[in-house]
Amino acid sequence: MKQKTPDQIRRATVPAKHYWLIYGLLGSFAGTALCFGGWGLTHIEQVTRYPQYCQVAFQSTVGSFSLFPAKRRKPGMSAAQLRYDLLRYGNEDHGYDAEIVQHGWYPRGESPAPWVYEHGAVKAIYSDGALLVWKWPVTLSLFTFLVSLVWGIVADYRYRSSIIAGVPLDGSLVATVDEYNAETRGDGMAYAVKSWKDR
Repeated sequence: MKQKTPDQIRRATVPAKHYWLIYGLLGSFAGTALCFGGWGLTHIEQVTRYPQYCQVAFQSTVGSFSLFPAKRRKPGMSAAQLRYDLLRYGNEDHGYDAEIVQHGWYPRGESPAPWVYEHGAVKAIYSDGALLVWKWPVTLSLFTFLVSLVWGIVADYRYRSSIIAGVPLDGSLVATVDEYNAETRGDGMAYAVKSWKDR
């Protein structure tokens, strides 16, 4: 059995503290709750209508997938494509009036063109694609996680440095003289052991 030095015996009793893991998890949870919750409180309409937007975005993308995509506002748009464009781009410039009339999205008995021109100035709900809607919450949450992770790594480094430097730590091994001599097998070193003043 390889003999241990007193310093190795003392440091072997000090529990490892994984601050990087603890701080990283706490930072990710706090960042996610804060960033996504804050974004949701300031974008209530977007959050409410996001499932519909994501569905029509998927339908529109699958239905019009091509290696050479055409420009938007093309004639003959499907209902999914029209809903997607209205949610994302809006219709304040009345660029989609003809498509709205074509799909018959107006009350019965109303004259199509005047009604759509008067009530069809729909505001844009989203400024990005379905996946990029969450770009800011995801970015800020990732930033919070990285900051917490670095903070934990620094705390771990300082903790281990204090152990190596020989700073007294709670949790060290308490042994009798006979137990200590049996473990170290006598190496010619003498120690003066004193009790803690606060204990």
